[in-house]
Amino acid sequence: MRAPRLWLWASLAAPCVAVHAPWHLGNGFELTVNERANFLSIAHRGRSIWETLPGQPFLSASAGGDEVIAANGNFKINEVDQNKCTGQEIRDVAVRSWQGSSNDHAALIQGQLTGCGDATHFSVAFWVPSQFPDRIAFSVKVDPGSSSDAATKLFLAYRSSPSEDFYGLGAQGSFASFKNQTVPIFSREQGVGRGDQPTTRLESQDSFFAGGDHFTTYTAIPQYISSKSRVFHLTQESSAYTSFDFTDPNAVTVRYDGLTLDGYFMQAENMLNGISMLTDYTGKMVALPEWVDTGAVLAIQGGQSKVNRIVKQGLKLGCPIGAVWLQDWSGTHSQSVSYMSLNVSRLWWNWESDTTLYPTWKEFVQSLRDLHNVRTLAYINPFLANVSTKPDGYRTNLYEEASKGRYMIQNSTTNSTSVISSGPGLDAGILDLTNTAGRSWFKEVLLDQVWSANISGFMTDFGEYTPIYSDTQFSNRSIDPFFYHNAYPREWAALHQWIGENVSSFSDAILFHRSSSMAANRHMNLYWAGDQNTNWGVNDGIKAAVTVIGHMGLSGYAHGHMEIGGYTTTWDSNGVVNRSSELLGRWGELAAVSSVVFRTHEGNVPEVNAQFYTNSTTYSWFGYNTRLFASLAKYRRRILETESKKLGWPLLRMPVIYHPEDEVAKAISYQSFYLGSDLYVAPVLDPGRTSVKVYFPGKNQTFTHVWSGKKYHAGQTARVSAPYGKPAVFVVGTPNNSDLDDFLQFVSQENNTLIHF
Repeated sequence: MRAPRLWLWASLAAPCVAVHAPWHLGNGFELTVNERANFLSIAHRGRSIWETLPGQPFLSASAGGDEVIAANGNFKINEVDQNKCTGQEIRDVAVRSWQGSSNDHAALIQGQLTGCGDATHFSVAFWVPSQFPDRIAFSVKVDPGSSSDAATKLFLAYRSSPSEDFYGLGAQGSFASFKNQTVPIFSREQGVGRGDQPTTRLESQDSFFAGGDHFTTYTAIPQYISSKSRVFHLTQESSAYTSFDFTDPNAVTVRYDGLTLDGYFMQAENMLNGISMLTDYTGKMVALPEWVDTGAVLAIQGGQSKVNRIVKQGLKLGCPIGAVWLQDWSGTHSQSVSYMSLNVSRLWWNWESDTTLYPTWKEFVQSLRDLHNVRTLAYINPFLANVSTKPDGYRTNLYEEASKGRYMIQNSTTNSTSVISSGPGLDAGILDLTNTAGRSWFKEVLLDQVWSANISGFMTDFGEYTPIYSDTQFSNRSIDPFFYHNAYPREWAALHQWIGENVSSFSDAILFHRSSSMAANRHMNLYWAGDQNTNWGVNDGIKAAVTVIGHMGLSGYAHGHMEIGGYTTTWDSNGVVNRSSELLGRWGELAAVSSVVFRTHEGNVPEVNAQFYTNSTTYSWFGYNTRLFASLAKYRRRILETESKKLGWPLLRMPVIYHPEDEVAKAISYQSFYLGSDLYVAPVLDPGRTSVKVYFPGKNQTFTHVWSGKKYHAGQTARVSAPYGKPAVFVVGTPNNSDLDDFLQFVSQENNTLIHF
């Protein structure tokens, strides 16, 4: 670190006017400060990696509390900024001792924010962290001020460029790049429709904000990776509501609902390297067991006889089956929906087996394994429902036990459990993960009543409902609900890894999550893209599933999959929009060439949706798609064991990752993607189509269509044949490995197969 050289007036009442020579932060990083222009610049070995906008404040603050309205897990947030500071004065630049710095020091910049009543003090520290010497860590602190209209939130602004595009930020389903958008970071129900009409409007008319919008999501993560290979993320401790404003072509502004903000920024060599740098902090995802590679995970509800019948039928038809997912293992009940004449199938959140559907649960699970080598997956979430009205009874009412022990999040006004509604007749409490006794109690429940049946994992649902009311109370009274809300999904995932330490077969299990948060990936081995609608929609249908997995990959989540066929049955003026056989089949093709796990879902109204087991025709197409998935097992496994495990790279990769200078590739969300580096895929995502328009990105590259052998060239756009059963897949260049042999053999054997439905 350069010896301090400070240009200070005798009184801090007037601003400084000096320009500082570079401050050496360590490992080749240098900070330059121009106090007159309020300008900061950080370079690494002479290359600028981060800078503010000259002549403009890089920090601001505002008063007022954001307005949050919530119902049934739907949170609508209106940002409120009162008395926002309009000016900034740098008063001091100094070297300070700093724990965790590579050279034990940090550069500390202090000053005043002005134009907002009383001047408000701020400080910004920059240092090279000893644990991650390839990046800059920062810490921003703003004093609330002494006026009655005290600051409550801060803004950090820095330079971008018109050609820089932004990706990641969690499970985002509506846009390729977030340039020109403002992205809120808050985990919540994603809504039904999310902008697809008329679904969104009808849902929100029926229930508050139930349709959501383009940015409502189960998983919002405060990070991005840009097309310039710049990486920015907050720490897991900075978990308050945040928004990233990319609407200024020359700047990024991070608005944070708190007065202390910590994070990192870095310049990667390329976007894949950026993912590696991000996951050096967050951690890599936990390894997936190999049994998921070669068979389908069949979602079935209805009890032991139905499950046995469908499994036997599938095996007879030559469908590889890895597991059955029996989400109704704890029992079901019907939930009326005002806008449909049908009832929605919901689950009893009381984590014991249902004696009507599965009277010999443990023995049944073992028999599937012994007779057919088929594993069983269950379902768990952090809710505990009051089952006192369960028609066929129960052995233990976990809600009552947890209420007596105060193991669930409390309401300080009623001095009782904070009750969450998930629709008519489904009221529950949420496990308080700050309650040590409650965690231990829940651990014993799962070990005794869930894991004891020799299952191979479960859907680890929800995590985004944590209330943020003023009377929300945790066992740890120091917890602020507004800050803890975004952290809960990570703690929920970590809880299961802790419980898994007592399960001998845990490394052979899959636990799949839809809700996540910063650094939760280190506690997960699988996520899914959330609850899409059973349609062809852009924002919340089959297309959105691709976009979500693409952005999650750029958020550090390498192991993604989708629910084949979607989940949510919607309606329009013509009635119920059910899942067609064509949609189910095309979604199966998509999952086969995009996902790490091949899993179905019956949907929330199974009886109106085409199912893989509806008839021999649907099962035949599904079996074909499963074999297509299995043919890629060696290729996927090589990627998972090397690039994903060691580097954090995702299986599904948005085209921009390899072509950040290609303007067309930068705008591709769902139309095409890379599967690893050797395959390029352009799925059919519209009904009635037997061909697809494909853009081939980059320069000086060839793409060979696997079904026809025809070669296409980078920069070319072409219409490619894609009849049912033959998704448009291309080999990129001339890969020199044998991992694709099984896939290419499948293509050769099935090239004359005709799919009928």
